[in-house]
Amino acid sequence: MGMRTMEWAARANHLGGVPRKVVIAAVGCFAKAVANLINTTTVHNADTLLHLVRSRPPGIPLITVSNHMSTLDDPAMWGFKGFPTCDAKLARWVLTAEDICFTNTVFSYFFRLGKCIPITRGGGIYQEHMNEAVDRLSSGAWKGRCVKKILPFGD
Repeated sequence: MGMRTMEWAARANHLGGVPRKVVIAAVGCFAKAVANLINTTTVHNADTLLHLVRSRPPGIPLITVSNHMSTLDDPAMWGFKGFPTCDAKLARWVLTAEDICFTNTVFSYFFRLGKCIPITRGGGIYQEHMNEAVDRLSSGAWKGRCVKKILPFGD
């Protein structure tokens, strides 16, 4: 891991926040194109999610969990109509597979700017960057998590 974790690039004030805004806006535009131009997207309870993302009290964390089939599902699903895809402050933090997204310096920098936290799949909860995820939640951030299996939903 070492240099590839780039904690400094994950800070909101890194270079005045400009690189993060550029990355979030670029990924947001990509997400809008995928969700609205290439696909037909239906979002259930979008108003509830939008309210929680935009209007929860300061310091109150938000955790979202989603199922995914590919590495593009997570960024693309946030492109639905009405979602603030270009606002770096409202963008979620996400646990991201180190072996896919943090394989070299350029990828590491890009994904850290995009509010990704490197995680070793199968590494358990006591791994290096899990504390960073807890710290983000403790400060009231929004933390997204993707899983590759079907999760049971209660009635």
